[in-house]
Amino acid sequence: MVPPTDLSQRDIDTLDGKVAVITGGSKGIGKAIAFGLAAAGAKVVLAARTRETLEEVVVSLKASGSEALAVPTDVTDAAAVEGLVQRTLNVYERLDILVNNAGIGRFGPVVDFAPNDWDTVIDSNLRAIYLCTQSALSPMLVQGSGQIINVLSIAAKVPFEASSAYCAAKAGALAFTKVLASEVRQQNIRVTAVLPGSVHTPFWDEIPQHPDFEQMLKPEHVADTVVSVCQQPSGMVTEEIVVMPPLGIL
Repeated sequence: MVPPTDLSQRDIDTLDGKVAVITGGSKGIGKAIAFGLAAAGAKVVLAARTRETLEEVVVSLKASGSEALAVPTDVTDAAAVEGLVQRTLNVYERLDILVNNAGIGRFGPVVDFAPNDWDTVIDSNLRAIYLCTQSALSPMLVQGSGQIINVLSIAAKVPFEASSAYCAAKAGALAFTKVLASEVRQQNIRVTAVLPGSVHTPFWDEIPQHPDFEQMLKPEHVADTVVSVCQQPSGMVTEEIVVMPPLGIL
């Protein structure tokens, strides 16, 4: 893992009072990020499709003394995303951090990869980032500050067989991140891409052939990086943080 620049405690920005929306927040990396940001002082809003799982995470967060809100959301649906942002503003009156983490993977060779599967992967990994980002930008621009972190994959830079849709979506999301960073930098909105390699999460549950779990990152590794990025003052973080696994696997 390539960590952000080392900072002394006095150089770290506090997250107390800041509001963070995390998509895909019901499990895996998103859940770990939610606990990490909450532990750092942020109020967290969790978005995912399944209400029951989201509520379980929120109950755990509140039990630890954190402030949290569950908003069931299909992040590929524009109206649902607008509802997520509006609900956040209605409850907390601001939005400081957006973590675009939601996404699914479907795999197979190009020759017989179903168009519906292609669309599903592109929608969940690329369209969703665009929709959530566009909606979150409005309150951030009004505030004159904000941070958007896109949790992508090393697949944005490294091609893997049987992963055409996934690699295309992640590469597109990385390009989107770079364009966005350029567009909003002068408005005091920082945009960062985090590119993990393989992370041991439920993502792999339905994939019979997978890398050795012992060689994978843990969700907490990615969460620690996201929290560190959020805590660093503007200008002290590059706009692309790459998180590498031990063997550079997907």
